[in-house]
Amino acid sequence: MITLSQDMIEHAAQVAPDQTLATSFLPPEARAGMIALILFTHEVARARQAVSEPMLAAIRLQWWREALDEIYTGKTVRAQPTAQALAETIRAFNLPRPWFDALVDAFGAEQDDVPFETWGEFADHGDQTYGNFNRLALLVAGAPAISSPLDRVARYAGILWRRCDLMAQWPRWTHRRQLWLPVEAQAGLDREATFAGKTSRELAVGLQQAHDHIVAARNRANQACAEAVFGQAFPAVAYAALGFPYAKAFRSLRDPFRQVASLSLLERQLRLVWAVARQRI
Repeated sequence: MITLSQDMIEHAAQVAPDQTLATSFLPPEARAGMIALILFTHEVARARQAVSEPMLAAIRLQWWREALDEIYTGKTVRAQPTAQALAETIRAFNLPRPWFDALVDAFGAEQDDVPFETWGEFADHGDQTYGNFNRLALLVAGAPAISSPLDRVARYAGILWRRCDLMAQWPRWTHRRQLWLPVEAQAGLDREATFAGKTSRELAVGLQQAHDHIVAARNRANQACAEAVFGQAFPAVAYAALGFPYAKAFRSLRDPFRQVASLSLLERQLRLVWAVARQRI
């Protein structure tokens, strides 16, 4: 039995509304397990956002590595609600540790002002963060194992979501003087002007490249979906079906430095229903 307080469920809906909304398609125990994964991933992902110094972020990440040590070595797990729920989830669904470790390490890369040199590195980051989240979530949702097609679904859905998620939060990241475009997409770009909220032709080129990579990741995810056998597990990755609509909303913003891409609750609900029915992202 995975123990979640109502406060934890509400917190998940606040910090990861799309993923939490998708859990409504899962049976109760799987839903509780996925919410525990959502809360854990949020805690790790926000390490850099919640503090002013990279060293403090590294300390937060180490705290979670030590919590995983406690869970997997059978020690008493620290008395923190998300850590307790994560321990119950790991035991209930026999989740492998390597994907957790890779996820934590990958979020650690976000401490750098320029985390990625190439689009390929950015793609690997999406795979190691939300791709690994997806692999774990698929097991929680009922997949007996991560087959090759399911692994590719997890990878490309993770790449799609991480790029869309970071682009959707563009104002927050540029305010923190972090530019979520790889170095190879910054040719001729005036970084200081960008951080000051000024658009440019060079920025438009970089953002167009980002959009093209999002489209490519979506296409490859759906190619893998066509080969995968999900059973009842597809809702674990259904949230990624909202990534491309968010990318389109981002492109339509008049001022991406001061506006945030968003979708209405009704649109999100309808798109998730359609995605689950078709088992496509």
